[in-house]
Amino acid sequence: MRFLIYLFPAAADVILAATMFVCSNRLADAGRSRTEVGVVLAAWAMAYIISNQVLARFVTSRNAAVMMTVSNLLFAATAGTFLLIDNVWAIYALMAVVAVASALLFLPFQIFMRSVEPDQNQGVVRSVAIYTLAWSSGFASGPFIAGFIYQGLGWQWCFAFTGLLGLLTAGGVQLLKYQAKYHDDEGVAGSEVARTQPISNAEDVNYYTMPDVVWLQWVVTGVGCLGIYALLALLPSVGVAFVIPKSQIGSIIAAIYFMQALTGFSLIRGKTWMFRPMPVAGFAIFGLMSMVGFGVSLLGVLDGLELFSVPLRTIGFYASAACYGVFSGSFFFGLVFHALIHPRRRARYVAINETVVGICGVAGPIMAGALADRFGFLTVPVVLIVMIAGIAILQLVVLKRVSGQ
Repeated sequence: MRFLIYLFPAAADVILAATMFVCSNRLADAGRSRTEVGVVLAAWAMAYIISNQVLARFVTSRNAAVMMTVSNLLFAATAGTFLLIDNVWAIYALMAVVAVASALLFLPFQIFMRSVEPDQNQGVVRSVAIYTLAWSSGFASGPFIAGFIYQGLGWQWCFAFTGLLGLLTAGGVQLLKYQAKYHDDEGVAGSEVARTQPISNAEDVNYYTMPDVVWLQWVVTGVGCLGIYALLALLPSVGVAFVIPKSQIGSIIAAIYFMQALTGFSLIRGKTWMFRPMPVAGFAIFGLMSMVGFGVSLLGVLDGLELFSVPLRTIGFYASAACYGVFSGSFFFGLVFHALIHPRRRARYVAINETVVGICGVAGPIMAGALADRFGFLTVPVVLIVMIAGIAILQLVVLKRVSGQ
């Protein structure tokens, strides 16, 4: 029964991703600049940063269910309000309210999911893997579903769908909240003295004594999220520029998150790869492949070229999105894992995690929109190639030192 709780982040990310997709495409269709389209995500991210910092002071496993219920009711309310507005500044303002709803769910949920896990040490890998699968699947499904609804029925029906889903999820939280066991978040693992245990492949690993490299994961995830938010911000404008249907743009975004979900879940049996240089840095290769693929797919020489009646440009976008999903699946898994294994700073680290995501949600769309408006779409993947190569080298150096390899 406890595994049903993972439907909550999945449903929330369906709502969030669908909302981002619809609002971005509404502005792109209205002829707004790439920067203005990107501000849809930036407005959400700025409010998300602030909300997480405030909530970190109050969230516990005991009040997490209440916060998640309020979150879903707020999602439903904003969906109804989106139907009544069309002013660009009103859309930005309402995206900030959506950010508050997001923070009210994702930060409490990560504390909540630890409280229902019977094995508080080894079970963290299982929890993180299932959580990555759940929220990534939700974020993949949001634009995928919204793309077809938008194209077939109109954007208004997308918000009817998300509003109903918010209400149903609020009811589900109330039904399942009693599964929590309310483990003490303080003193869960005894001493903090030795967090430099040699890296081992032993079947039972005491993660509480492993090196604390969460700061490295914040850097890696920061760069990775810049890439994700850059793509989310640019793809609606790319779709307009290259006349790609809304359903296809939604499916390309979905490909990132479906592969992210599968990658995160596939790591469920991993024990110590998160502390080893080659496996961790190796995932960055997929990020580099993705950006090269996106860059090639933007080239004019692909105009009119098809493979089995499918435009080569579209195939390139799908393949590149899938590669990025492998990369993002690894760093999002690592982000949650390194935060939750700390015996005393979980809530603080999770709040910083969400702040890192939020900061990149501001910087990524604005950076991508400004670069694309001034220098063209192709500049964005070139800049990201340099950044991803840089973090891969950093991971190799740092993890080689802490692992003794």
